[in-house]
Amino acid sequence: MKKIYLLLTLSFIFLASCTDTPTSSTTNPTPSPATPLPFCSSWKQQRSPIERDLTAVDFIDEKTGWCVSDINEVGGAVLKTTDGGINWQTTNAQEFLSDIDFINKDLGWAVGFNGTIKGSTDGGTNWDNLRIGEEIEALNSLYFIDSMKGWVVGASGQILKTTDGGKEWQKVDAKVIDDLWRVRFLNEKDGWIVGEEGIILNTSDGGETWQRLQTGSDAALFDVWPIDTNNVWVAGLGGVLFNTLDKGITWQKQTTSFNNLFRSIQFLDSSRGFIVGTGGLLLCTIDGGKTWEQVVLPRKYDLTGLKVISSEGAWAVGRRGFIVSKR
Repeated sequence: MKKIYLLLTLSFIFLASCTDTPTSSTTNPTPSPATPLPFCSSWKQQRSPIERDLTAVDFIDEKTGWCVSDINEVGGAVLKTTDGGINWQTTNAQEFLSDIDFINKDLGWAVGFNGTIKGSTDGGTNWDNLRIGEEIEALNSLYFIDSMKGWVVGASGQILKTTDGGKEWQKVDAKVIDDLWRVRFLNEKDGWIVGEEGIILNTSDGGETWQRLQTGSDAALFDVWPIDTNNVWVAGLGGVLFNTLDKGITWQKQTTSFNNLFRSIQFLDSSRGFIVGTGGLLLCTIDGGKTWEQVVLPRKYDLTGLKVISSEGAWAVGRRGFIVSKR
């Protein structure tokens, strides 16, 4: 399984480095309206200080945010802005970092390859290594509920939790061995994890137990977004997109005109949301996912990270340091 994970990971990296062209399905895409919907429009490219591929982005308000990157010959990087992305400051990192999560302007964490978990208490200026794992261990996603309770998922079914802010981490056995790509919690009790082979895990007791749910598809899922306890979205490989309105008892497959790899999905409320994916794909909905409008961006670089915090505050990041924002 570890060999398969490494091959998949390298494949995604090389694919991201070799293509600028979006992949669309053989069906005819729905034409974009001549005048974009106000919520969906006004995306502009921001100046990035690096050309390394960006893997994730997080903002706590419309001014303060962070990005993390993969590595090149000089290592990885953490980017920070305090003006909404007009200017970014760079802090070097030794590791390939795959995700970042801040809960306020000071306290944040990042995860990546080699089982790395890093923590910062000064807004990302300095980082402490909270955990170093095996060389082939990859951690893909993290989510902190508060300053003490956090979750991390990664390769080969790896699930870790902390109750002391990241000083100590405990392994959680959810009876899965496939790679896990995203963890999110709606609140302290309700959490979701998605991954390869269509894996969907849900907890209603703060992670004490995890239930595996089925959509009927085995396509890899790369993101999950709980709007509320019952209304949850998952997205992934080949443009797969599912929604449940009963907390995963039943799932409805949603249709778009694209089969790109959907890397991230986020909703501002039950009606308005975005999806980002390969080939510079950015989709927008204002009707709760019934229809999706494509937003045309200045470049078609693969998009890997998304953060939506308000109707006028959203960011997407991707290949070659590409950053676009709606603000």
